[in-house]
Amino acid sequence: MLPDMIVTSANICQIAVPFIAVSAYFPQWIKLVRNKSSEDLSFFAWCLWTLSSCFTLFYAIVQLQLNGRGWPLITSSALSLIFVIFTVLLIF
Repeated sequence: MLPDMIVTSANICQIAVPFIAVSAYFPQWIKLVRNKSSEDLSFFAWCLWTLSSCFTLFYAIVQLQLNGRGWPLITSSALSLIFVIFTVLLIF
């Protein structure tokens, strides 16, 4: 069994993931809105990232059901999926 401090640190790191990710997405969103052009971006790649994010969220939910833990993973997975879908909508 891992010490509580390590588990807590891992949870905090997982919760930080969406905040780090949005700091990367935000400039892209601004560029897409300002330029009104997505020709430099691959729509197909973003669709694959959407599928990947769906699988990640599905895995997190299953792990929560199995272990009774995992809210940080679900939170970061759900937010990542939202960010990816938003990007796809901007590209589309």
